[in-house]
Amino acid sequence: MILPGDEGKAFELEMPAKAKYVGLARLLAGSIARRMRFTEESIDDLKIAISEMCTNAIVHTGNGKEGKAPVLVRFLAGDGFLTIEVRDQGPGFHPSRVLDQESNDLLSKGFGIPLIKSLVDVFECDSHPQGGTTVSITKYLDGENGET
Repeated sequence: MILPGDEGKAFELEMPAKAKYVGLARLLAGSIARRMRFTEESIDDLKIAISEMCTNAIVHTGNGKEGKAPVLVRFLAGDGFLTIEVRDQGPGFHPSRVLDQESNDLLSKGFGIPLIKSLVDVFECDSHPQGGTTVSITKYLDGENGET
């Protein structure tokens, strides 16, 4: 497991909303997942997903402009799962409008949300116009919902 007695503990990273810090979030995700004994394939999936999540947060939070709020990345190392949450204080959006149109807009807006969904076991998005966005993913150690 991660460290004896650390199951169920959260780790947080607050980073400036700048692209050069995405690698730090990837590194922390990979380190935690590796310590939890995820497969290398699952670790790569998590690192790609967190890159997309952080990049979306940065783009929608001001893309590195001075005075913009930081992006918060929270990792919860559970018993057999890792949950990663990325929270920004950007303008937010109506999730149903974006999440329902994802397949139609892949070429114009990128692969972000559909790609993230394809790499993890659980995807959740909570956003409110002018209220920021929180995207949460969970990957189970032994496959979906902890089943082998």
